Amino acid sequence: MSLLENISVAMQKGKAKEVVQLITEALGSGTSAQEILNGGLLKGMGELGARFKRNEVFVPEVLVVARALNMGTEALKAKLLEEGVTSIGKAVIGTVKGDMHDIGKNLVKMMLEGAGFQVVGR
Repeated sequence: MSLLENISVAMQKGKAKEVVQLITEALGSGTSAQEILNGGLLKGMGELGARFKRNEVFVPEVLVVARALNMGTEALKAKLLEEGVTSIGKAVIGTVKGDMHDIGKNLVKMMLEGAGFQVVGR
């Protein structure tokens, strides 16, 4: 498997530390941050979304994968800025203070950031 495929698979399994390690390895081998984002992280998230739609995974698994996505995008942020990749738009998100749906909002926020949006909100 290629490094990008390995990143995608590790992310789908929720292995955040492995995702960060593979991203570091991919960057060291000359793979651009944009390629890693699209071919590794977002591809994996797309496949997870399809599995979720087919009821093969459920919200707890999606939350674990979202944490891996978040750590992966954090590992890429500096390199994306260095390469001149800009956000594709801005999104505002929020919940009422104390709302129990905060978990879902955070999941959506991470997915939007992973997709290239600048997200404002808490």
